[in-house]
Amino acid sequence: MRWSVLTGGTALLAAAGLLSACASGTSTEPQPRVAMAPISYNEIAGWAEDRHAEALTAFRRSCPRLSSGPDMKIATDGGEKTVTAGEWKRICDAAAAVKAGDARAARTFFETNFRPLVVQAPGKFTGYFEPETRGSKAPSRLFTVPVYRRPPDLTADKPYYTRAEIEQGALKGKGLEIVYVQDPVALFEIQVQGSGRVQLAEGGAMTLGFDGSNNRPYTAIGAVLVEMGVMKKEDATWPAIRDWLKRNPQQARDVMRKNERYIFFKDTKTSAPIGAEGVPLTAQRSMAVDPTLTPYGTPIWIDTKRPSLRRGAPPDTYRRLMIAQDTGAAIKGPARGDVFYGAGAQAAEWAGRMNSDGRAIVLVPNKS
Repeated sequence: MRWSVLTGGTALLAAAGLLSACASGTSTEPQPRVAMAPISYNEIAGWAEDRHAEALTAFRRSCPRLSSGPDMKIATDGGEKTVTAGEWKRICDAAAAVKAGDARAARTFFETNFRPLVVQAPGKFTGYFEPETRGSKAPSRLFTVPVYRRPPDLTADKPYYTRAEIEQGALKGKGLEIVYVQDPVALFEIQVQGSGRVQLAEGGAMTLGFDGSNNRPYTAIGAVLVEMGVMKKEDATWPAIRDWLKRNPQQARDVMRKNERYIFFKDTKTSAPIGAEGVPLTAQRSMAVDPTLTPYGTPIWIDTKRPSLRRGAPPDTYRRLMIAQDTGAAIKGPARGDVFYGAGAQAAEWAGRMNSDGRAIVLVPNKS
C-alpha cells in the first residue's frame, strides 16, 4: 500500500501496494457523486503541446484488462455511466490501429473517443518513484540485510512480527530470503515506496514487488523526526529524511523501527514495476488514483506544478495526459493523483519534493 512519510500527507507518498486486492478499479457499485463540468479540448491549456503518443503507449498497456474485465461505473457530468467491456474493446481496437510514435494520430484518438470533464474539486498531486539499491542473491560481509518474501503463516488481518522483531531475526532460518542488500535505509525506502529494483552483484537486476505486510500500524517517520526536533515539518521531504537517516545510522535504526509495519516482496521478474491495475507502469504517464471514483485505465489530464531541479527556482508548470494505473492508501478523492516518476536520482528528487495543487480533467468514453 501507499503511505505518507508525514502525517496529513504533506510530503512524499510512498508507492502502491501492487496487489489487486488493494483496490478494485472496476467496481459496479454506485459511486459517490462527483461534480464534473464539460470543457473543450481547445480550452485545455497545454493540450496541443503534449506528447500524446507517450500517453497512448501507457493506455495500451491497460487495454487487455479493460476489454476483458467487468462493466465499470465512471463519474460524468450527468452523474455516472456504465462503460462495458465491449465499449472498451472498441476503444482499444482504435488505439491499436494508431501507428507507434504518431503524435498527431494519438491526439486524434483521444479527442475522438473521449470527452473531457473538469473535476469540480481542488486537485492535489504528489509523486513516487522506483528506488534502486545494490544487492546479491547470497549474503556476504557487504550484503547483510535480507529482503523477505511473504511468510506462509501470515494471515490477512492478524498482526505478525513487528519490524524490530523481524530485523532482530524472527524470520531467520525459514528460507524466506529472496535477496540481500547493503543499505538498510535503502530497503526501508523500497518498503515505503512499495516496490524497487536491486542491481545484483552477480549481474542483472531484480524488480521487487509488494507481496503483503505484517499487518502492523504504519507510523510516518517524518512526523517522528519533527517530534524529535530534528527538522521542521515544512523541511521534512523524503530527500531530507533520507539524508538524515544516512548521516545518523545508529539513531536511524531506532527511528525506522518506530514504524512497526514491515513489507514483504516478491521477484516480479519484470523490467518495470507493476501497478495495482496489474500492468507495468510508465514513467510520467502512469498515475495512482482513488479507484473507487476513477476506474483504472482512465486517461486524466493534470494541470499542476512540479519541483524545479534548479536550485532556488520556482516550481515548473506540469501539464500532461496521465493514465490511471495504480493506487494507494493515501490517495483519496476525485482530484487526487500520485505521479509515477520512474527510477533514478532525478525521479527521486521530483517525487520526494512534489506536493502541488492543481486541477484534474477526466477523459470519459463518449459512447456506450
